[in-house]
Amino acid sequence: MKSIVFVFCFLPFVLSAQFQAPSALSTGTTPVLNLDVPSNTGSKFQLKHSLKRALLPGVLSFTAGVNQGLRETLIWKRERFFNRFPNANRRYWDNTISWENKYIRPNIPVQLTDAYHFLFLTQNTLIAGAAVSATLPLVRDHHGKNTKWWHKLADIGIQSAVNSLAYLAGSKLTYNVYFK
Repeated sequence: MKSIVFVFCFLPFVLSAQFQAPSALSTGTTPVLNLDVPSNTGSKFQLKHSLKRALLPGVLSFTAGVNQGLRETLIWKRERFFNRFPNANRRYWDNTISWENKYIRPNIPVQLTDAYHFLFLTQNTLIAGAAVSATLPLVRDHHGKNTKWWHKLADIGIQSAVNSLAYLAGSKLTYNVYFK
C-alpha cells in the first residue's frame, strides 16, 4: 500500500521531468536555458473575460458549498432538516443511525450508504471539478503567449476569489439561511 501511495505522489514529478535529448549528449553541447522574459506592450488585461471564465468553477464551488452546508446541517441541525423534509428517510439522512448502513450493506461502497458520506463524496468531486475547470483555461490562454506576469496573477486571483466566495456563499446560505 505504501508503494502505491509513493507512486501516485511522485508519478507527476517523474512524468513532467525534462530529459536531455540523446543528440545533445553525443555532441557534448550543453543545453541553453532561455530565461528571457518576453515583453508585450500591446496586451491589455480583460476583466470581463476573466470573470466569464470563472463562471463554471464558481457554480461548481457554490454547489460544493451547498453540500458542505447540508452536511453540517445533518450534524448540528438535524431536527430542522427533518422539520423541513418530514418524509426524508431517517435511515439514510440521520447520521446517528445511517452509519450502521455500511455494516448492513457491506457490498455497497460506503460513500453510497448514507447521506453524510455521499455529500462528502460529491463535495470533493465538485471541488476537484472546479479546480480543473479553473486551471485548464488559465493554462490554455496563457501558454505560449507573451502575456505579462501580472495578468496571469490577476487571473489566478480572480479564479481563487470567485471560487472561495461561491463556496462560502453556498455553505452559509444552506446552513444559516435555508435551515435557520
